[in-house]
Amino acid sequence: MLFNIAVCDDNKEYGGIVAEIIKIAALNNNIHCNISLYSSGTSLVSAFKENKFDIIFLDMEMPELNGIQTGLQIREISKDPVIFYLTSHKEYAYESYEVKAKNYLLKPVSTSVIEKNLLECIEDKRERLVFLDVQDIKGARHRIPVDEITHIMKKKEDRKLHIYQLDREEVIVAQTLEKIEKELIYNDCMIRASKSCLINMNNVRTISKNTIFFCNETMEEASRRCLSDLVNKFKTERVAVKF
Repeated sequence: MLFNIAVCDDNKEYGGIVAEIIKIAALNNNIHCNISLYSSGTSLVSAFKENKFDIIFLDMEMPELNGIQTGLQIREISKDPVIFYLTSHKEYAYESYEVKAKNYLLKPVSTSVIEKNLLECIEDKRERLVFLDVQDIKGARHRIPVDEITHIMKKKEDRKLHIYQLDREEVIVAQTLEKIEKELIYNDCMIRASKSCLINMNNVRTISKNTIFFCNETMEEASRRCLSDLVNKFKTERVAVKF
């Protein structure tokens, strides 16, 4: 899963320091993220309308829009992002309750404090990733339970991604397989079967030669390049493998 993180502080130098701490923490803990830096609440809100962030580190004291005003405007758009306030004053903690902030971090914020809060937040989001949210080629939005997915295939005929489910329902999307794979990176059940196919090993019944048989009697072919990893994974998970 790729996390979009924003840091907003009217002191650009301090905002850069916080962003660098987050970057190092992410690298040290194998967290995939994009970090964006903003120096005003107005610019953050404007950016959020176009590209919603998963986690926001937000300065409390800023000109024009302060941290509370910025947080409230973001909450009008979405309740989803986790907001951490950066502040020099403990008394702002009560005000941040309006925004339903995750925590308030006292400046100057230490590396260990930022890393601890970031990792707790990431772990919480990983545990809740049980659905894949996609928009199909007709514009309809779908929330697909990951456990219901058998495989995701990029078809040569239309160059679109076809998401197949246990009930044999098929959702066609225009996203790339790489983007979907990043979304599901922390779901250990998802593995490549070929350059154009991602499968859910929890819904595989058998592998015979290079053919994958799913629990709903559908099947797909695995490439030679990926077959060895598939077999090893299934043996580890005690899935039936036949040759």
